[in-house]
This record gives sequence, C-alpha cells and structure tokens, in this order.
Amino acid sequence: MSSQFKRQHRWLLGALLCASSLAAHALTLDEALATAEALAPELAARNAAERAAQNLTRSAGALPDPKLKVGLDDLPLDGADRLKPTTAMRTIGLMQEFPNSDKRQAERQLAQAQWLESQAHVHAERLSIRRETTLAWLSLYFAAQRTVLLNEQEAENRTALAATKAQLAGGGNATDALAAQLESAQLADARDELIRDQAKARAMLARWLGTAAQQPVSGGLPDWLGAGTHTQIDDQPALHAAGAQADAARANLAMAQATLKPDWGVELKFKRDGMGQQLGMVEFSFDLPVFTRNRQDPRIAAALDEVEQREAERNARRAEYQQQLDELHADQAALQAQLTRLNLTVLPLAARQLDVALAGYRAGKGSLADVLNARKALLSGRLRVIDLNAQIAAVATRLYYPTGAH
Repeated sequence: MSSQFKRQHRWLLGALLCASSLAAHALTLDEALATAEALAPELAARNAAERAAQNLTRSAGALPDPKLKVGLDDLPLDGADRLKPTTAMRTIGLMQEFPNSDKRQAERQLAQAQWLESQAHVHAERLSIRRETTLAWLSLYFAAQRTVLLNEQEAENRTALAATKAQLAGGGNATDALAAQLESAQLADARDELIRDQAKARAMLARWLGTAAQQPVSGGLPDWLGAGTHTQIDDQPALHAAGAQADAARANLAMAQATLKPDWGVELKFKRDGMGQQLGMVEFSFDLPVFTRNRQDPRIAAALDEVEQREAERNARRAEYQQQLDELHADQAALQAQLTRLNLTVLPLAARQLDVALAGYRAGKGSLADVLNARKALLSGRLRVIDLNAQIAAVATRLYYPTGAH
C-alpha cells in the first residue's frame, strides 16, 4: 500500500468518523479517540518519520556503488603527435570499495536504533493524543452533570423567588426576598463559569476532532477508570525512545572504533594502445589509519562522551517520570479519601441540615435565608462530588495512557 494511499485512507476514515458523530448527534469516548487518531497531523508526521527510518534500514551497511573509470594514458605532450588521442593508450576500469565489516555492522545497528526511536515517538504521540482527547471529553462529561445539578438549583431558586414575591405583596419579611435574590445572582455566576468551562473543553476537543467536538458527549466512562492503574515506569514510551537514542550512540561509538581498521578497494583496468594491443591491470588499495591521535582517537572519545550523555539523559528522564507518577498516586489517594468522606459524612450532614432548616421554616421558627444557606451547602457538596470524580478521572487518565499497557 503506497504512502499516498495510506494518507488518503486516514483522512477518509477521519471524515467518515466525523460524519458519523454529526449524524448521531452525540459523541462517545471511543468515537472521539478514533477520530482524533485519524485526523491528528502530529501523528501523521510521526508515522512518516517512522516509515523514513524504516526505509533507511534497508540501505544501511550496504557496499558503496562501484565506480567506472575511463581515460587516456601516455598522451604525447610534444612532438608531431602532441595531444593526439589516437596515439594515447585508452583505458577503462571498474573500482569497488569495501568498508570493513565492523563499520558496516555499526551502520546497520545505527539505522535500527533510529528506527526503534521513531517507533517509540509514534507510540508516545498516539498516547498523548488519546490522553488529551480523553481529558477534554471527560471535562464535557462532568460539565453535563454539573449542568443538571445547576438546573435543579435554579428551578428551586425560581420557586423561592416567587414565594418571597407573594410574601412581600402580603407585607412579609424582605430579608427572605433579598436572600433569594442573592442566591439568584450567585447561581448566575455559577452558570457563567460552567459555560466558560464547557467552551474551553470544546475548544480543547476541537483541537483534535474539528467540528465533531460541537456534539454533546454520550456514553459511559471507560472501564479502566474504575479498574485501578498499575503503571510501570519502564513502559513509558519516552523512555523507550531514550533507550533507542543510547543504542544509537553506542552504534556511533562502534562506527568510530571501526575506523581503526582499514577499508580496502579493488580496481580492474583494461588498456588498448594505439596499435590495438590490449592490456589488463588489477590494483588494490588500503586505508592506512596511522595518524589516529589526530583523527580516529578524538572521534572515538567524542562518541564515548555521547554514550555517557545519552545514558545520563535516560536516567534523568526516568527519575522525572518516577516523580510525576509518585505525585499522581499521591493526588489519587488524597482525592479518593476526600470523596469517601464527602459521601459518608459531609453529604448526609448537609442533607440533615436542610431538613432541619425546612422544618423550622415551615413551623415559623426559621427564615428562608436559613433554608437557602442549607440548600447552598448541600449543592456545594454535590458539586464537590462531581469535581472530585472529575479530578480522579483526570489523574487516572494521566496514569493510564503513558504506560502503553493497552
């Protein structure tokens, strides 16, 4: 399959997935991920680089092309036959150079390491796209839950505003009316913040999906969110790429060390003099690496330093990833503990507080402001549940996708 056909197939798949999302008027996470992978130019670039690196492995370590030589020997420079080609000896030759086997093997190892590095970059790019798409989709998913909760609170607020208006008409307490109006303004602020968050999430999703990001999200959360994460640090694709870079550095070192061994070549030459007599000649050539102090030794030393550099960079990156994973696990534990406490303690207490406030208000022993404050506390707790679930899902996403375990 040609690379052009693959590109056309990828874009056609993306268009079909996008059209499917538009027709269904909803966007599941699986559809979002498939569309993002099909349309992402970053992934297309990485795939092209991987194909280029793979093609280079086919030529690595091959013999150089032979050389054809033609010329004139013994061309007179003076006398009656000065510069006459017919009096010179015509030559034709074929020369082939043979780099030493260690050098050719090092070239193959270098090309293989660069191909493996490009494969790791493709994998890392794919995971990054899936992670960012999932985070955007989750933001819209939980924003939809906040919308439902906010709609309920606004409906209750409208009921309270109507009740206080009727009370004021009958000479009731203005404090309750002011409390309901204040809550109405606060809910309007919450609505503005929710609209802003949804717009940001759609903008992030549109970065990967285009117009399909305008559709509402649908479906449930992915199964792996509740299955727990078992991240292995060495599964990080970036560490695979760093390992391939270290292998490439070692191949460069082997290539530099191979220059201590001589390359050689052979040339076959045929001659014909002006009298038509044919002659043959065979010549061999050998490199003489005798000035290694000024040529080969510095290159070998530089290659050794590069190997040390790449190994140190891989170790530094591994330590950085370990720190990030430890921090994410700490966030996950804290968020889960807060969610458990919220569900088992805070929400039941807030619900009980609202019941008490409502009973007091109906008995004429409390104010509407007490009811609104209790209801606000319960709403805040319910919103906090959604926020904690959203944060836990985001942490789990960041833990899951870099592993490459799926």
